[in-house]
Amino acid sequence: MNTSRSLDFPIWMPSALVKELRQGLRTPSFILLVSIVPSLLSFFFLFSFIINPLDGEPFISPDGCQIIFWVTMVVALLFIMPLRASTSIRNELLTRNNELLLTRQSAGRIVLGKWISFMAQSLLIAFISLPFFLIRYYYGEINLVQDVTLFFLLYLGSGMLTAYTLWASAMPSLMRIIAFSLMGIGILTLGGSHENLDFFRDGAGEGVLLIFLVLADAFLVISSLLLLAREWFSPAAQNTAAPLRKLLLAFFAASILPLPFLENASGSIQNIMTGNSIFVMVYGISLMIINLNTPARLLPIHMEQMKNKRFSKLQQLLFLPGMPGSVLFTLLLCALAAIAVYLIDRMASIPEFQSPQRLFCLAAGGWYAITMPAMLLKPFWEKLKNNTLLTYTMICLILCLVQNVLWGVNLSVPLLPGGYLSELLRQETLPAFSKFSLFSLMDLAAGIAVLALTSKHWIDIFRNASPEPLQKPGNSRRERE
Repeated sequence: MNTSRSLDFPIWMPSALVKELRQGLRTPSFILLVSIVPSLLSFFFLFSFIINPLDGEPFISPDGCQIIFWVTMVVALLFIMPLRASTSIRNELLTRNNELLLTRQSAGRIVLGKWISFMAQSLLIAFISLPFFLIRYYYGEINLVQDVTLFFLLYLGSGMLTAYTLWASAMPSLMRIIAFSLMGIGILTLGGSHENLDFFRDGAGEGVLLIFLVLADAFLVISSLLLLAREWFSPAAQNTAAPLRKLLLAFFAASILPLPFLENASGSIQNIMTGNSIFVMVYGISLMIINLNTPARLLPIHMEQMKNKRFSKLQQLLFLPGMPGSVLFTLLLCALAAIAVYLIDRMASIPEFQSPQRLFCLAAGGWYAITMPAMLLKPFWEKLKNNTLLTYTMICLILCLVQNVLWGVNLSVPLLPGGYLSELLRQETLPAFSKFSLFSLMDLAAGIAVLALTSKHWIDIFRNASPEPLQKPGNSRRERE
């Protein structure tokens, strides 16, 4: 009887995760990283205990060891580990490595297995560095709460950046260079804001709220990026737009609902909730821009999948793939963002957006400015392929340049984003409602007209969708017999 213990992964682990762990732990980059990080830290920490006979001080000061330790952790967790995922999905697509798809693994399981594998490797790096984390307390004057908080934020940031690189890994070369450059700029920008990382400096209640919101926002970022990453593997018959939009709508609603009840709350709680609402709005706008620039075609099977769900008519308008559903959902999010701005200003007692005219103006202008470049790109989607997002950014820059020129010569065109709406968002007194209605509705009508011209296929699908669910081929064959 063989009583030896198996060194393989447990049988209960998903096959996608086991496959990614086996490949990831054997890669030369991970083996080299596991070897270099402890060796480098051991070398510098050793010289911090050796006294220089010339001046009686260690060769490396305790402050120098602190800096070396945290720089090593930042480079390993926020740069090297996420960048190891930068070719993960692209390699599978180029080599057509679809053995997991043949074993009935869904696209979501494949992407989630990749992300968990990289996070497990990052956790292993953190455990290897744990002795050096404890040795630092030999020097004294170490803030344990701040250090644990910083380590927690580094690992959380590593998870978000890994999800980001997984999504960007299948992009064309130019888009990947831009995406990774933006990631590096973001890390360097936030790298200096590590002081005073005590969540509970304003009180226990504020600290618990802040931790909860940080975890919730991290969940939103990671989940949404993994949903975007799985689109590289998903078949055309799968509605990949609905989960992403439902997730975003849930977070928008959750960030808005507490705002009416915070007028009498403390200033710190108001600032925390305001910052969280602004983050959700900005991130939601970014996701919708990506969603608008992802070529997607509405198929009859998508309509069939919606028929047996609750509020099927509403879901068919907002959660179906393609341009019309994305535009209508963007209109809903812009309206919710305008309501959030109204509630935040009312909570802060600043009467800037408390007018219903200004509120409607903000919603219409935001919707129009986000969707107009995407609708202009609709005829060229097939040719642009995955470079649509870059072209969308270029069109936005051109529109902004034209708008600035028109402002300089005191002209305004309602077919450009913000042509008249930007004037209404200034601090001066609002114009008459008749003038506001004319200009804002002209902008809104222009967007609806372009939407109508680009949605013929969407309308045809709605008209030709059969009221009865599709039957399986086997059943129809038996009926004919």
